[in-house]
Amino acid sequence: MTLRIRLVEPRPADHNVYDMALLPRLGLPLMGRLLAEAGHDVRIYCEVLETPDLDDCLGADLVGISSTTSTSLAAYRLADFLGAAGVPVVLGGPHVTFRPDEALAHAPYVVRGEGETTMCELVSALEEGRPLSRVLGLSFLDDAGQPRHNPLRPRCDQAGFEALPAPDLHLIAGHERMTMKPLITQWGCPFDCEFCSVTAMFSRTVRYRRPEQVLADLRDLSAERVFFHDDNFVVSKPRTTRLLRSMVDQDLVPEWFAQLRAGSALRSQAQPDHELLSLMRRSGCRMVMLGIEAITDEALQHVGKRQRVSTVEASVRAFHDHGIAVHGMFIAGLDTDTAASAVATAAFARRLGIDTFQLMVETPLPGTRLWDRASSEGRLLSEEWSLFDGHHVVMRPANMTPLELQLSVLDAMRRFYSWPAIVASGLVGALRHLPDLASAARPSRLRRLPALARTAWARDWGEARVLIEQVLPAHARSRLSGSLWLPALRFYARRQLSGWSDQQRSRDHIELLASLS
Repeated sequence: MTLRIRLVEPRPADHNVYDMALLPRLGLPLMGRLLAEAGHDVRIYCEVLETPDLDDCLGADLVGISSTTSTSLAAYRLADFLGAAGVPVVLGGPHVTFRPDEALAHAPYVVRGEGETTMCELVSALEEGRPLSRVLGLSFLDDAGQPRHNPLRPRCDQAGFEALPAPDLHLIAGHERMTMKPLITQWGCPFDCEFCSVTAMFSRTVRYRRPEQVLADLRDLSAERVFFHDDNFVVSKPRTTRLLRSMVDQDLVPEWFAQLRAGSALRSQAQPDHELLSLMRRSGCRMVMLGIEAITDEALQHVGKRQRVSTVEASVRAFHDHGIAVHGMFIAGLDTDTAASAVATAAFARRLGIDTFQLMVETPLPGTRLWDRASSEGRLLSEEWSLFDGHHVVMRPANMTPLELQLSVLDAMRRFYSWPAIVASGLVGALRHLPDLASAARPSRLRRLPALARTAWARDWGEARVLIEQVLPAHARSRLSGSLWLPALRFYARRQLSGWSDQQRSRDHIELLASLS
């Protein structure tokens, strides 16, 4: 029997650092492909790409909603709405994995952990009327309305992971809007940082797709820009080296971005791994996202980050020497931090020449050791889950007030993304390609520049792209894009920072923190 199954990923509330990244998480596209291959009618709504069609969802036989902690309230609201209309709902994702009783107050089914097989077995059991008690990894409400939690499903092993198909992005409504395509090559992370929910959800056992599988996925994507969705792209250097060399040999070299540890750039004793770095650049790497977290060895040790500041410094230099930009990801509010630490972190990032800067507030997520510690120490300030997005202070810091932490983060971000810094980086890029600008400076083209400025300020990137194509010839666009994309990213970050600060929700939260102080 064919079931109409709709899968939904809610978006985070209000302005946040992920707004421009029109990237779905890949759990639903993978699950959707498995369900479609089983003969079901599947459609996915990723809200950052397209608002869910509620009429379509109301006509479904089953709706699956996947959420993180910060999007769980949006997931619960949708589940309540659909449940009131008689539509069966199943909730999944990292938050409900660790809060299943909470989730069962909003939906009759909850998938815990790695949920692809569990979801398929749930659908099959519902189709055939088989007992739900046999579906591992499932929590559900029994006939008496009481919560039942089946044993967890064993995590997917290496053979099982290799057997999974690639996620089907075409099932996502609005998938054509993605200018960058996501691709996964592995699950899990061997490290164990206190604040990270990845190991709690996917374990410290890393499972890989074979290089030939990744190459086939790249061919199928046929994308100019790719984001490797791995939590740590370089776990096994020999495997990564084989993959990148194969990408170069087969001319599968889209512009790509990935998250990885800083030390991946080094061999030992702070010596760059030139072979790996060269292959990264030749295979299309434009930027790496480094989880740097802190700027003192004491703080890094405190959170379980097995790296040293000297390693970070040497790695950033190595990436830059090979023409690879660095997005530095840091955490504010660690137990070793003071009110001056956030601004010091921004200064550290500027001194290293880090290209783009992300400073998030330490946030205890359910399932992490940080959550357990913050709860036991009575330091949680809220369980308003939409605030658990890394932008809002929700845990009392050790050496400052919550308000001091919140304001210091905003101050540090403003300092890094200052208007002089943005303008200077733009001028450097423009001057580098002044001949291209001069050749394009025809009066008919220049008259379009005010309209281009207005669309950029309004963040209407689709219209801005159309205007750029009208203003500049193809050769000029190609040469300028390599120099101007960085100031454009910094401009976007500044706009997002202003948008976050100006919204009522943020002002209300700051007032709340002031009252606590």
